[in-house]
Amino acid sequence: MAETHHQLTEKTIQFPQINLTFENRDNLSVISDFLMGLGADSVEIQEKSPVLRVILAPGKSPDTIIESLTGFCGAVNIPLPEIETRQLQNRDWTAVFREHFTPFSMNSSVFIVPSWMKHEYGEQEGGKQVIIVEPGQAFGTGLHATTALAADMIVDYARLNPGFSMIDAGTGSGILSIIAEKNGAEDIIAFDIDPLCSPALTTHLKLNGADTDKFRLFVGTESAIRKNIRANLVVINIIEQVIRKILPTLAPMVTGRLILSGILEQDSEEFISFVENLGFSVQETETRDEWAAFSCGKN
Repeated sequence: MAETHHQLTEKTIQFPQINLTFENRDNLSVISDFLMGLGADSVEIQEKSPVLRVILAPGKSPDTIIESLTGFCGAVNIPLPEIETRQLQNRDWTAVFREHFTPFSMNSSVFIVPSWMKHEYGEQEGGKQVIIVEPGQAFGTGLHATTALAADMIVDYARLNPGFSMIDAGTGSGILSIIAEKNGAEDIIAFDIDPLCSPALTTHLKLNGADTDKFRLFVGTESAIRKNIRANLVVINIIEQVIRKILPTLAPMVTGRLILSGILEQDSEEFISFVENLGFSVQETETRDEWAAFSCGKN
């Protein structure tokens, strides 16, 4: 996977900020989760007003985020917010993350630790596997409910299928692939269309001491995978619209289990029908914070 390096000085760093003002606070958590899923570095819910403050990485376009948000609000019948964009300068957002990002239990099996606290923890914490993350690099620090749901299902699958192969579609910063490798995966294809995910994934592999020989990484789409490739486990942790687009191509590559995460719980019934029409049966459903994930077997 090619790496992209940005040479920026303190004077030139600009962080796009989007302020979103809604009619009420009813859906702020759902919108916040969605924006983190799109790759926002930070989403802050204002304490007493229906406002989200969204911070993006340098170079990330607010237009892309706003376009996706508009489509999402329309799909779930949430009135569009008032939108204000600006550029923040001369702020060390790594320091901001260090103020607010503390170790936490991602789910029943994984404990997330930020990189600056790596040496304070071992391989396990409270019986859970420790995963080291670099917050703010790309989507996938374990904060998002969809990532936690998918991780739980990967660990469950790994317990019964040692030495499995996996395709991680929309890998983001690679957290799910790293969890898979730590639980016995021997061959992992991980890809994402966002070039910013490349250095983030490389960083996380190093932080977690992953065996890079087990990984095949690339920036691109599912169409770049050879048609004859097969994997015991295919994991797709992306928003539903993208899953619907790429799953028909990836479905024939599944030999064992398909894990899908990133679907709003309220849309589950229709989405399950879509999955069944592609030759799968949903064997397990988990929900968290209005999001759903599905573990599916081939018919």
